[in-house]
This record gives sequence, structure tokens and C-alpha cells, in this order.
Amino acid sequence: MTIEDFFKTIQSTDDVSEIEACLREFESTHKGNIDWVPVGGKKSNRGIIEVSADPGRSLIERITNGIDAILESEHDKHNGQPVCKTPREAATAWLNIPENGLSEMTIQERRQLSNKVIVKISPGGGNDSRVLGVRDYGIGVVPEKMSETILSLNENNKLQKHYLAGTYGQGGSSTFAVSKYTLIASRSSDNPSTSFTLVCFLDLPPDEYKTGHYVYLTIDGSLPKVKLPIKKFPIGTEIKHYGYDLSNYPSPLGPNSIYGLLNQTLFDPILPIWLDNRIHDYRRVIKGSRNALNGAIDEGDEKRRRPDLVHNIKMFYVSLGDFGRIGVEYWVLERPDQKNKRPSAAFINPQKPFILTLNGQSHAEFSSLLLRKYAELPYLSQCFICHIDCNYLAPSAKRTLFVSNREEARFGVVYQHIQDEIVKVLRSDDILIRLNDEARLQGMHETDESATKEIRKEVARILRIHGIDISQAVGGELVDRGNKVDRPTHPHTPRSQPEIIDLHEPPTYIHLLWKEEKEITFYPEQRRYIRIETDAHNQHHNPYDRNKSNINVIVTGESISFKGSTSLKDGRMRIIIDGIQGGKVGDGGLIRVELSRPGLSTLSDERKFRIVDVPPARPGDRHVTLPPFDVRSVNGPRDEFWATLGWPEDINTVASSSLIENGVLVVYYSKVFPRYANQLLAFEKKDTAKAISFTKRYEVWLAVHSLLLHQDQQNREGRSSEEEIEDSQEREYEERCRIAVLATLFATRETQQPSIREDGNE
Repeated sequence: MTIEDFFKTIQSTDDVSEIEACLREFESTHKGNIDWVPVGGKKSNRGIIEVSADPGRSLIERITNGIDAILESEHDKHNGQPVCKTPREAATAWLNIPENGLSEMTIQERRQLSNKVIVKISPGGGNDSRVLGVRDYGIGVVPEKMSETILSLNENNKLQKHYLAGTYGQGGSSTFAVSKYTLIASRSSDNPSTSFTLVCFLDLPPDEYKTGHYVYLTIDGSLPKVKLPIKKFPIGTEIKHYGYDLSNYPSPLGPNSIYGLLNQTLFDPILPIWLDNRIHDYRRVIKGSRNALNGAIDEGDEKRRRPDLVHNIKMFYVSLGDFGRIGVEYWVLERPDQKNKRPSAAFINPQKPFILTLNGQSHAEFSSLLLRKYAELPYLSQCFICHIDCNYLAPSAKRTLFVSNREEARFGVVYQHIQDEIVKVLRSDDILIRLNDEARLQGMHETDESATKEIRKEVARILRIHGIDISQAVGGELVDRGNKVDRPTHPHTPRSQPEIIDLHEPPTYIHLLWKEEKEITFYPEQRRYIRIETDAHNQHHNPYDRNKSNINVIVTGESISFKGSTSLKDGRMRIIIDGIQGGKVGDGGLIRVELSRPGLSTLSDERKFRIVDVPPARPGDRHVTLPPFDVRSVNGPRDEFWATLGWPEDINTVASSSLIENGVLVVYYSKVFPRYANQLLAFEKKDTAKAISFTKRYEVWLAVHSLLLHQDQQNREGRSSEEEIEDSQEREYEERCRIAVLATLFATRETQQPSIREDGNE
């Protein structure tokens, strides 16, 4: 068998057994000349190659390498001019891609450009044994360089090429771990031959080695080469994986599909790519979820229209001091309904709606806990998406935050700083708060107010019996039972729906909003987002270039500084003001906002500010705060609240949870938790009155536990890592299930027997 016959056979087949038969024949023909070389020149390469846990993410690395190959080719065509410091700059300069992304291109422009990188999926032997190809028409690799580039590990061949996304020279190699065989073939403009090799895992003698390693085929000490017409193998690189495990992505579309994976992970790709899905028989442009959210539509897209948005804040940038800056933008889709309970699932994983990107690729995600727990916007969790652009973080911050396999972020000071900043951004958005309140009110279950008061009194009685001094909530109001009433932490004052601002040209006013016209107070080094209203049209403000903006912010005084703003949208924006390091208590000055009108007088508004002391930490109280609370039932996994609360699908694993909503602790419990549901059914068959009593007593015990648990959580200081929070949530689910079992027992006994009052009487 000749080298050319061998190449044509393995390139054309999708059958792993045929590759193995062809390989045996080739080795037999060239016996003594064939050698298998460890990938990266490292016999212990298994740990490096198997670094990725997700076959889908490994595929993304191959695509990233393909995009880099296109940019490398364009770099040579343009002689490196202009000098580009990021892949985005390179794509804009050399391929005429708009700075704001692919959404600003036409359907035809995206389709034509997508032909430069093609992903092809074929059936193969089933979900765990697909044939997956990535073909780019980029610069190609000369034979002598393949061992240093595409077959290398941990080489620094891209380290100084800022116009490329790759860095470590190993990401694409992780695909070897989920493939039985991998064909790598490449042709450059400098070489008339196509070089190729086959990669596989080779077991080593167990008596000599602990494990095997990944190897690639050579003949006579070098890579095999074939001379083919340029039409048969154009310049560029083809990588074809046989027996690729895609069992986690069996669906044609949606979150569990390669289509969904590519759009989510390539959230805002530098270039569009072409997906040729031979399994489900469709072909589509992959443009990334961000561009779809911004209105880009391509052939084959569902609905053929942009997503229905109820709120959208365009990209703005926030300084993180020595850590650099981040870009922030977010979208809110129409709220869930029975047909579409998770609107955001078409674009991202709803459980992780905060997408952190570098060069348009998702490198990490933050959990919806950030939205539900810290931003206190739980009712938006299924329709909210936030993009955090990390391209402008300082190099040291990027190293601290991200890991090389681009699958997660490290918990630490940068991680926490970004999360804290995002929470500030979301809490300062009146429209988000209004949308959350509307969703809460729309979904609230009707409750009997008298029954609610009775439950609250019963909860207070049980806590007093156990010697706990409390402030009791009656009818939703706090009643002082001692010398002090503690308010819930971070209560949201319900805000009315903002009025629609009638915009004018020329504009007639600009207002700096602050409560009751009082001076704005800052703690030393505190950051505030201050709201601005005006009847000026959006184009009057450019948040990226002050020289192109008619709105200017002036700060007099040395203790604070202006750090940026959001875009102006429908008459509303927010400015970012920082208390500077070394600011002294008592310092003051003015914050002034001006709106210039060519040929007319300048409009303005201003507020005084002052630096004040940080309030002293409250000493630990010996009594428990009983905030206003409500108890609400959730009917089961089909209830939209089940998804909103982020509960697992298994009804045996969740009994209840609680959230702070507008200063009220709301306890949600599952009506299908087996121990409760079975006992309720038993009572309903005998006596409906006892069934009602049982449910009320069950709710009492769940409320008692939730209040004590809430108090314990409030006493904990500091922000835990996302992983620790998720672990603690799992533990909390387990604890609540145990308490639900006990609550069922207590409520059953109290329903069947006369209760003993606090005074000892029945």
C-alpha cells in the first residue's frame, strides 16, 4: 500500500474498523520504516492531553486554532499592518468585520466568511463514536513545523502573537482523548506537498509502564507526504476525528446539541464558522449567542426574527483599578410561560447566565445564584443573560482568573471583585427591579391573609417556647417586642414602573437623580452607580469616547472621581463614581452633569457629595430577627417557579428553599415532596379539615426552620466561591429534605392530637 493510497483511504472513510484494517496493511507494507512518536515529544503526555473534561469544549479548541490559522494567513497577506494587539482588532483590520461584532454584517457577508472554517459532523458508529472534522483554509503548516505546532504540547509558538487567540499550544490536543483515531493533514503555500499523520492512544507494556500515551505516525523518521492537486487539497489544515464521543450532545438543536454548544461557547466569535451536520441533515452559520441576541438572523434560524427582549443594556466598561476593566452588557427576554419555561436556554445555560469571555470565547460562567441571591432578582433567572467582556483585564488579572483549558475561573480577589461589581450594576438598574417585581406579582399564589397571620403567630410562639427572643412579624409588619427591631439585610423598596420619557430634539432637560434632593454620601473608596434622566435621544451620549459625547460629568473635589457610564437608552443612563484611595471623612464637593446643545445653552444638574464614616459593625445580637415572611407552595417540576428557583428535576431531592424578596423572606415548598404528598393524600381521604390543618402545621415547621437558617446565614461573613456556594446549596437541599420529613411527622402528630398551648392549656 502506497502512502497516497493510505491517505486517500483514511481521509475518505468514516468507519473506524476500516481505518484499523488499512493501518495494519500499511504497517505490513512498510514494516521497519514505521514509527510511532509521542505527541509533544513527551512519553508522559496523557495528563496534559486529558486535561479537558468535556469533549465539546475540546472541539472548541480545534475551532479556535482554525480561526487563528485564518488570522495568521491574513497577517501575512497584509505584512502585519496595521499592528493588531487582539484577534478582534485583526479581524476588523484585515477582514472588515465590524468592531461591535457579526450582528452588524449582512446574512450574505456572514455566510461567505463562514466558509473559511468548517465543522462537519457525520454519523459514524453512534453518539459515542461520531466522525468530527474541522477544516480551515488558513495559512497551513509546513511539514518541518508540524511537530512544533499542531503536534506539540506546551510550546510557545503563539505567545508573542497578540493577534491570535491561542497561547499554550495544547488546547486542540485534548480532542485526542475522546477520539479513537485522528487524521491531521496540512498544506502551506510554501510547500507543494500535503503532510499528514494519524494520532491514537498506544498502550505500553504494563510491567514497565503505569500507563500508555498518545502517539503519531511517522515513516522513515518524518511525517508522511503526498502530492495532490491544489483542488484536491487546498491550502489549510484538515483535522478529522474518528470515534469521537459526542454522547453529551445527541440533540439536533438546543442546549444538548453541537449547534447549541458552539453558539454558547463561541459566544461572540471573531469569525463566523460553518456547521455541516450530516447526522441531522442541516447546515448553518455559527455566529454566537451574543450576535443572535443583538438581532443577527441567518438562514435556518428558528422564527426568522430577533429574540423578544423586554430590556437590554448595551456594552459599557467598568474600571476595576489595578485589575484593568471589564465590559458589561445584558439582555432580558420575555418572561417564561407554559410553552417556554426557560427562554434563555436558546442562548446559554440558564443555570449559568453570566458569560465571561476572552476574544469572544466563553472562558467561564457565573451561576444564577449571583442573580437570585446577591442581586435579589430571582424571578428573572430564566430570562436573563449577562456578558462580561474580559479582554481588557490586566494580564496579571487574566492569569489569576482563568485556567488554560478555558472551562472555569479561579476563585480569588479578581473573581470576587468582578462578581461584586456585577451585583452593583444590576442593583442600580430600576428596570430590572421593576421587571422582577412584576414577575413576582404575576406569579404569586393567592393567599388567605388571616391564615398567613395565624402561621406567623404560630411560628413566633414555637420560637419563644424554645427560649428564643424574637421580633415578631404580624401581617407583614415588624412589631417591636424589645428595645430594638432589626430590619432585613438589603431590603428592596418596591419601585413603581418608570414613566416613559418623551424624547425631544433639541433636548430640554437633564436630571441627576438622588433621593429627596439630599447630598450624595460615599464611604471612603466606595463606588456608586448614580442614575441620570434626560429627554435627549440616545445618540447624544457615547460612553466610549467623551469627545464624541454631548453629556459630560464634572466632579469638583479630590475624594471621588468619574469612572465611566452606561449607554444612554430611552432617556436613562447611569454614571459610575468612585471614592478614591486616601479620601478623608468630611471631604465634599459637587457632582455635575452637563448636556451640551450645539447653538443653544448647556443644560445641567448637580448634587453635593460628602465622604462619611463607614457604619461600625453591629455587635452580635442574642435574639433572632424574625423578618416578614410568606410561605408559598410549588406544584411540581411543571410549575414555572420550579425552574425559576433552580430546583433539580428529581422530586425526591428538594423539599423547600427560601429567598429574600423586597425584604420579605419567602419560603417555597414542594407539594410533590413524597413524604409530605403521601401524608396529605392520606388525610384527604379521611377528613379534608384535617388535611388543611396538616398543611398549615407543615408550613409552620418549614417556616421555623427557614427563619433559623436565614439567621445563621446572615451571621456568616464574606463571600464564598461559587463552588462553595453550590456545595452549600446541595447541603441545604439535603438538610431541608430531612427537616421536611420531621415537619411531616410533627404536623401529623399535631393534627391527630390536641395541641398544647404555650400556657400549658389545650
